[in-house]
Amino acid sequence: MSIRVRFAPSPTGWLHVGGARTALFNYLFAKKYKGCFILRVEDTDQNRHQEEALRPILESLKWLGLDWDEGPSLQSKQLKSIGPHAPYRQKDRLAIYKKYAEQLISQGKAYYCFMSPEEEAQQKAEALKKEKAWRVFSPYRNLPLKSAKENIKQEKNFCIRFKTPQKTTDYSITDLVRGKVNFPGDSLGDFILIRSDGYPVYNFSCAVDDSLMKISHIFRAEEHLSNTLKQQLIQKALGFPPPETSHLSIILGKDKKKLSKRSGAESLDHYQKEGYLPSALINFLSLLGWNPGTEKEFFSREELIQNFSVNRLNLSAGVFDEDKLLWLNGEHIKTLSEIDLLKQIKVFLQEPPDDKILRKLIPPLRSGFKTLKQAAQTIELFLDKGFVIQKEAVQAVLRWPKSKTVIEKWISWLQKFPKTHLNIEDFKLFQKQIQSEEQIKGKEFFMPLRCALMGRPEGIEIKILIHLLEKNQLLKRAKKILNL
Repeated sequence: MSIRVRFAPSPTGWLHVGGARTALFNYLFAKKYKGCFILRVEDTDQNRHQEEALRPILESLKWLGLDWDEGPSLQSKQLKSIGPHAPYRQKDRLAIYKKYAEQLISQGKAYYCFMSPEEEAQQKAEALKKEKAWRVFSPYRNLPLKSAKENIKQEKNFCIRFKTPQKTTDYSITDLVRGKVNFPGDSLGDFILIRSDGYPVYNFSCAVDDSLMKISHIFRAEEHLSNTLKQQLIQKALGFPPPETSHLSIILGKDKKKLSKRSGAESLDHYQKEGYLPSALINFLSLLGWNPGTEKEFFSREELIQNFSVNRLNLSAGVFDEDKLLWLNGEHIKTLSEIDLLKQIKVFLQEPPDDKILRKLIPPLRSGFKTLKQAAQTIELFLDKGFVIQKEAVQAVLRWPKSKTVIEKWISWLQKFPKTHLNIEDFKLFQKQIQSEEQIKGKEFFMPLRCALMGRPEGIEIKILIHLLEKNQLLKRAKKILNL
């Protein structure tokens, strides 16, 4: 079998982590089996479609490195479709859906329905009274085609409905993750294929496109299970073999509620702006619903492709743990070469200094980098323009009885210091001298001094700080703090 998978976003807003994970699992499966990863745009919902949202979605996927083999091209201003099954935007495929809807009508498997909203509302109210689930019973189900076309000539409003088989036994589908899934035989009414405005509903366009684009496997969220039943009924009615499906577990937030755009799920754009690495985000998302079968948590893209297996997709929900993502990002930063890290950090610096300065600062600080943005903020602390005093925190420390004395003696000692840079041995001599003279220990010494070094009472260890700043910088900063 030729492996062909697809990711089919709807341009109704930014791409969030749930959608990114779905795209990732399709991508990993395609690459594992040397298959084709297709990007299709589901943009026929005119009420929710936002054309301006599409390019950012594609750019987010590109940033993650999830390059597609067929689909809209970012190289084109009009996002021109590239591939043998073009177009890949559903709004450009309306004639195709009309053709297959008419085929179903001619075969007696679909029909023109002229029900009014009032008739549907009445059916729904009656079902509610009887405490039954509502499904459509259209009086037009068996209307002769000739009569239906007469109604259309008279410009009566209509949609096209699928003639759902009337049965008492359960429907069932087979899912690669969940096994056999049953649905009650009376759970479906005659659902719509083409709306009254001429646009297809999601299930019809999706079923037709998956068949024509020869999709072999589908990875998507578990909320699509009921859609899969409808889509497979449509495909069987059209004579197409349905693709294999894998319905992924949901992602929960820290509150153990489903993660969604409405409940705090962030866009990929957010993580890019915060300085997360694509490799780290891919690593993290892969572990939300997939179990590698070992205790290992750090994976490169190549390792994920090699190890990905449908058999290890989980039924249980994954929890989106921001702390774990931050840790993983730090681990991936450690794998970057010094040249690559320097280049990426420069993007986040407001006024990048000379590379010579960065090459001096990055090596001793990089073990503490968690994101590129945080790395840039850390480096800026060592630049004169980046020395920003946290006034409230600093003033709280300066109220301590010995703080002013510590800083004054630090300034005096520095003024007599003969070299342009200190090392840790030099600093220990000063520390020993002042602690002996003033009889102070621990934070009474270190916190005032850290304020004088970095403008804040906590942060990077002094043994790292001390040799990264020149004596003149140290003096200038200490005097600013003393003025408070």
